[in-house]
Amino acid sequence: MKTKIGLTVIFASLFLLTSVVKPIWAAVRCETYYEGEICVRTGELQIDKEVWDVEDGLWVDNMGITDYKYAPGEQFTFKLKIKNVGDETFDKVYVKDTLPDYLELVSGDLSFEISDLAVGETEEREFKVRVVSTDKFPSDKTTLCVVNTGETWSGDEKDKDTAQVCLARKVLGALPPTGPENSLIILFSSILLGVAGIYLLRFRGINQKL
Repeated sequence: MKTKIGLTVIFASLFLLTSVVKPIWAAVRCETYYEGEICVRTGELQIDKEVWDVEDGLWVDNMGITDYKYAPGEQFTFKLKIKNVGDETFDKVYVKDTLPDYLELVSGDLSFEISDLAVGETEEREFKVRVVSTDKFPSDKTTLCVVNTGETWSGDEKDKDTAQVCLARKVLGALPPTGPENSLIILFSSILLGVAGIYLLRFRGINQKL
């Protein structure tokens, strides 16, 4: 009899625990960093931030030091995905994106509102940025990585996500001088080489006759 009561209590406890914990674990976001994959539990409102990898032609969560690096003046795109993973409609959702140093907005909105975000619905927004010009790039660095942050909130529900990109200042080697003076030098050099070649051929012919 005691055994039956004990099993009943255990099953009832497991049922209650499952019904309580399930909604909390319903929203999980996993991202890959240098340290490996990191999964974070979120609430009923979720934001996912991605960046366009122009080299591979796809959206990614982060771009590391070994990935494509954007140069001064180059433009690229970020994407924000705001999703309702709860069980009620959000009447008003607020979104704000914060650009890091060395990136400036070209088009799109960094802050906006979403009305009536229904259960399971996802709102996507894109905006384009540009790497600052070479004269605004840090003089002591040729490569650096920056992190862009997106936030969303509605009442007590809020979430945050980031996307990393790396920037590189192109260092060009010295180019040889060009122009009329350089062309004359090349011309005279060619003539001298031609004369030297003719002389050597004649000298060789004279030696063969002897």
